[in-house]
Amino acid sequence: MRVLSGAGEFELVVQQITTDGDNVVLVGPMGVWDASTTITPEELMHLLRLSLNRKVLLHLARLPWLLRRRRRGGGRAARPGAG
Repeated sequence: MRVLSGAGEFELVVQQITTDGDNVVLVGPMGVWDASTTITPEELMHLLRLSLNRKVLLHLARLPWLLRRRRRGGGRAARPGAG
């Protein structure tokens, strides 16, 4: 995953997903820093609500074909800001 911000562009590699109390924690390096991202139950529900729209659900349904095409070398390269 990429994080784009005014500070620059950073690669975020999620190496582990765990919990801490009621929270979900994503662990892995972001750029040159070790990072952990804590998501509260309210934030997780907000993300799920944002994801439950036609565009995202259709994209998820197409995912197996998109991955197969990329493995065969026919996929389009991701563009910054695309999605």
